[in-house]
Amino acid sequence: MFSSITWGQYLIGIALLLLFYYVFVAFKYYKWEILGVIGIKKIDGSSVAIPSMAEFKSSMEGEKHEKYLPKNEQAVDISPLIQSFRDEIKGYLQDAVPWIEKQDLLDALKSITSKYPALKTADCLTEISTIILFEVNNTYPDIIEPNDIENLWQ
Repeated sequence: MFSSITWGQYLIGIALLLLFYYVFVAFKYYKWEILGVIGIKKIDGSSVAIPSMAEFKSSMEGEKHEKYLPKNEQAVDISPLIQSFRDEIKGYLQDAVPWIEKQDLLDALKSITSKYPALKTADCLTEISTIILFEVNNTYPDIIEPNDIENLWQ
């Protein structure tokens, strides 16, 4: 009996039996994972629902136009903008030369304020001007006056 098959035939037979066994186990226990790799997804019975008449009517109604209109200016928070402005002023003053002239400093501050046009119309413009005066006076004491800062926003 052992002489009727060769070792090669025996190993091929065992390999085929193992292959069929592993394919059977894979499809029996891991069918949805294997199909998911191919791109087929299982739909749960709870996720399929027939919409009610109220949901159907609400889907047919138009959307409100106010949703797409710009918000009023009071609802916009400008504190990050003020912080960014203050950081840019501080950064410029730290990098500036110690013997800067008043007009050069005002020109530089005017170019920085031109980057922030939203602050020009802000309600807290006096506080922003105070911030500028405070930061400049920390680095260059008494080089500018409050009326010089008012000209920066024009």
